[in-house]
Amino acid sequence: MQPQQSPTPFPAERGVSLASERVAILQETAWQLQAEGKLDRAATACLKALRLLDRVGESDSADAANLLNDLAEVESERQNARAAFSCARRAQDIEDRLENQFCGELAARIRARTLKLIGEVRRAQGEYQDAETSLKAALAIVVAEFGDDSIEAANARNDLGVLYKYWGRFDDGLRLYERALPEIIACHGEDSLEAATLYHNIGGILHAKDDFLAAEQPGRKAWEISRRLLGEDDPRTQMDAVAYAAILDGIGRYEESEALYRAALAIFEKHFGSDHYEVAAAMHNLAAVLCARGERQEAEHFYRLSLAIKEKVFDHDHPDVALTCNNLGHLLNSDGRYAEALPFVQQAVTILQKRLPQDHPHLALACTNLNVATAGLSRNQRYAGISMQNPI
Repeated sequence: MQPQQSPTPFPAERGVSLASERVAILQETAWQLQAEGKLDRAATACLKALRLLDRVGESDSADAANLLNDLAEVESERQNARAAFSCARRAQDIEDRLENQFCGELAARIRARTLKLIGEVRRAQGEYQDAETSLKAALAIVVAEFGDDSIEAANARNDLGVLYKYWGRFDDGLRLYERALPEIIACHGEDSLEAATLYHNIGGILHAKDDFLAAEQPGRKAWEISRRLLGEDDPRTQMDAVAYAAILDGIGRYEESEALYRAALAIFEKHFGSDHYEVAAAMHNLAAVLCARGERQEAEHFYRLSLAIKEKVFDHDHPDVALTCNNLGHLLNSDGRYAEALPFVQQAVTILQKRLPQDHPHLALACTNLNVATAGLSRNQRYAGISMQNPI
């Protein structure tokens, strides 16, 4: 997904006009560097701009809040969730202090963006209830300022839909995506990257509902649009390819999906490095395909690599960590390696019981795998006791 350019800075007071011009130049530089994937340099440009504002006594200004949101977005892309959250909360504190001085369309955009960033970090950390509060507040702001049928409201509905997909509230998420799509198409066109994002998300949530045949068309369309507009080697194209490959898995087209995962993995490792979430996600999905195709040793290898990366990127009690623990445990169960499987499926159940609704399908699968590991281990121990008493 393309970086979202922040709102234009507020007009400067005369006494700080020179500094404000330099701030605007640094902000535009940061946007360009972010778009090019040069995130360290983008963060440096944001910090320089913030120091300039502090120097002229504008550290509590709307422009400072705007820049903090830029920096939060960059830190999020750098997988630095704590720094991203800290920046967005600082922006929110400034907005709250400004109170009635901070109003109008531009203020609404900045406030909504702050809440979106806070909500996205909370969602990425598995804090779904808190994320919903922030994302609903962002939606309420843009609906009040721009209208229920505005492009701003459509974008906010998409953000909330992403949360509901992760949270297991698939019907709620799908309704939000379908509500947002007409406004996105009217504003950007049906073959735009913005529309591709909605098609990607619709395909993903239908996949989560196990409606793989319905998911195939929007998933393929998202991938086709990004290939045409961005090229095959762009990591955003490969994110769409991975999402489409997961749908192909559901249909049983494993040969096609395996090729897509391997191609995406090579591009992700080249673009992001070896310890990035997208690398871990591609490895996880590739492992699932290899397991389905009977390549169990290689599947185990990729599950373990994926888990190691996720435990670096996230806290150990993150739902994404639980997914790989569960799948690795399932593979080990299937090989009769119940003692090895048990700690992985126990960890998965513990995490998911804390983070997901009790009727979430991921939790149900993890509980099943825990029962299999426990029963299998008990059975093995019982047989071992019998053989020791009656050696052959």
